[in-house]
Amino acid sequence: MKFSQYVAEGKPSSDASTKLVKFFKENPYPDDEAFHDFAEKNDISPQELEAEAYEIVSTFLSAGFANKKGITEDDVDPDELKSGIAVEYEHLDKKSPYAELMSKRIALDHLAELKDYYTRLKKMEGEE
Repeated sequence: MKFSQYVAEGKPSSDASTKLVKFFKENPYPDDEAFHDFAEKNDISPQELEAEAYEIVSTFLSAGFANKKGITEDDVDPDELKSGIAVEYEHLDKKSPYAELMSKRIALDHLAELKDYYTRLKKMEGEE
C-alpha cells in the first residue's frame, strides 16, 4: 500500500503523519532495516513507503523557482549565493551530509525570485 493510500484509506492523516514525523525525529538517519520495520509495524508495504520517500526527495530537489526558470548557481551572484547558503544552513541539521546541498537548493530558489534576496534580508533584519 502506498503511504498516500494509507493516509487516504481510513487511517487518520494526522495519525499517519505524526507516526512518520515521530519516526524520523527519533531515527534521523534510519537504516533500511529500521525503515522497513516501521513500515511493517504500521501495515505499509516497505517498498511503497520507500517509493514515497524517494518521491518526496525528488519533489524537493526538482521543484521550485530555480528549476522552473532553469537557474543554476552559475546564474546568480556568488556572494548572494554564499550568504544564502549560510542563512539557510542555520535551519538544517548540521550533522547531515546533505545540509549544504539543501541550503544551496533553498537559496537558489530565493535568488531565482529576487537576485538580491539575501542583501535585502540583511537590510530588513538591520544587519547592514
